[in-house]
Amino acid sequence: MSDVERPGRLARAARSIAAGTLACVSLAACASVPMTGPVVPSEGGDGSGDPYGGYVRLLPAGPQPGVEPEGLIDGFLKDLGSFEEDHKAARSYMLPEQSEEWTPDAAVRVFSDLDAVDMDSEVSSDGLSATVRIRSNEIASIDESGKYVPAETGTMLEETFTLAKEGDDPEGEWRIQDLPDEIILSQLDVERTYRPFNLYFFNPAGTALVPDPVYLPVSTDQLAERLLRKLIGGPTDWLAPAVLSAFPEGTAPRLEIDAERAVININGQNEADEYGMGAQIAWTLRQLPEIQEFTLRINGEEVSFPQSDGDSSDRPRPGSDYWSRVSPGATFSGVHAYYTHEGQLWSAADWDADNFNDAERVAGPLGAGEVRLDRFAVSLDESTIAGITLGGREVVTSFASPGAQTQEVLSDGVFTELSWDVNGDLWVVEETGDGSRPDDEDDEEDAPRADEEPGTQGSAEEDPPAPGDTALWLLRDGDEVVQAEVRGLRDQSLVHFRISRDGARAAVVTERDGERSLQVGRVVENEDGQVSVGAFISLADQELEDITSIAWRSSDQLVVLGSRDGGTTQALFVSLDGGTPAASAGAPVAGMISISGAPGQPLLAGSDDGNIWVSNDPLNWQNVVEGGSPTFPG
Repeated sequence: MSDVERPGRLARAARSIAAGTLACVSLAACASVPMTGPVVPSEGGDGSGDPYGGYVRLLPAGPQPGVEPEGLIDGFLKDLGSFEEDHKAARSYMLPEQSEEWTPDAAVRVFSDLDAVDMDSEVSSDGLSATVRIRSNEIASIDESGKYVPAETGTMLEETFTLAKEGDDPEGEWRIQDLPDEIILSQLDVERTYRPFNLYFFNPAGTALVPDPVYLPVSTDQLAERLLRKLIGGPTDWLAPAVLSAFPEGTAPRLEIDAERAVININGQNEADEYGMGAQIAWTLRQLPEIQEFTLRINGEEVSFPQSDGDSSDRPRPGSDYWSRVSPGATFSGVHAYYTHEGQLWSAADWDADNFNDAERVAGPLGAGEVRLDRFAVSLDESTIAGITLGGREVVTSFASPGAQTQEVLSDGVFTELSWDVNGDLWVVEETGDGSRPDDEDDEEDAPRADEEPGTQGSAEEDPPAPGDTALWLLRDGDEVVQAEVRGLRDQSLVHFRISRDGARAAVVTERDGERSLQVGRVVENEDGQVSVGAFISLADQELEDITSIAWRSSDQLVVLGSRDGGTTQALFVSLDGGTPAASAGAPVAGMISISGAPGQPLLAGSDDGNIWVSNDPLNWQNVVEGGSPTFPG
């Protein structure tokens, strides 16, 4: 079967890109000490980027002779973290009939640790049955699709176990007769036995892949098969309304996995999207370093993928650049950084202090500073500049080319945020509360001085809008205006908004009662063309404080300016998987007020003294040039 070019999924797919920068997939590899039993090192090793890194296999202790009801449940909860042989260890705590019938669903409820679990028990008068109730703080859940969802503060885990004596013998051992369907694990066991992986699906326009993080139990067997079955089975319930899959619903694959190769057999597909299927498989499998190639068979015929770097065209390599045209990063190769200096916009392609000063002024009226801007954003193809004028009254756009004209696309408002997606759509936030619009006098007072760059005035200290006093505008192709609905934030102030480059998700910072929260929501467009952003999920909610700036560093990771535990403001990486702790992106630098990132690129930060900083490693920042509002396209 010959390779078939991927068709457009919607009419808007004509606005495709030839993305070249490959997004790096970062996998957490948290090592933990098991709560009980000896530790046996896994075969996966602990190499960089290895999904098996830090994985240890627990040899469970099993039920102890003569243990009382509460002790039996305590041991059961410890050994429930062993997934070997279909939970053989956990089944040993059950009556034989229950052990055979128990089919735990894939859902997991996560509590902090066993020391924090309250237990109480009640034994029947005849001493043959007992009830054990457990209660603890629930910190998260993993649903059946693998989505990790942090629990709201104060959520309690309460479950009841029914026990009985073996053989109805008063001298017999206690065993579990009835138990919950969900798996109940401590946070330590989740860190030890689960890892986050991305499944990849298409944005509605078919122009970029969107990661769908799921948590899967890690072992050295069948991980590739589990990952592929999850992928072909479709996205998580949370992301499903925002994405598309090349695999039709109900597809039942037959998989053959060996040491270095995966073979995916699909039947019953008459008009298969071959490139789409291959791209989803490739980007998903490249997280497993042992899988070096794959073969896709549709109705028994092997699909050919030329220039995919395999030993033959029907044995493509997951890591080949052949799949980069729908890169999850949705960015071009050779991406530039942009910043303001003396009222003009500049772009740079090199990142160290010696080369940053070789930057060039951006062509066009906005680059020349003919219209003074408070904020700006650059389209992903770097052809168009959008800006919010001083005072926030208008949003204007212009091509970044000589002789271009400025176009006013929104006016008579108080506009605060703007960002672009891969489809050429511009997203703009407006404050709509009564009395929030500045008058002309305020505009003059708020304008930067001649020696001060726009965007360096400490806007993070401004009061947030009242809850519900914001509107979200979507400008299709940068000019067709559509109002988008924001759902689920009515009781919170919308402080920051950044659309993902794939256009399927949005990161926001909200504020309620003086406390800021980082959240991610999904973008859904219905059949009538109405767009909404909602189903928000909190990220690193118990870790971050005083968040003042956010950006998409990659398709599955944000970079934010904030603090932890009352510490100094610094740049931090936040994964979208929901369970990976925030990680430092470099030593704190005094006065940082803005942050920007892009796939495969260093971080850029602006400081309140009009300097731009670059970080190429997780330790150090380098002061490279004077200017303000440094940003990558998006």
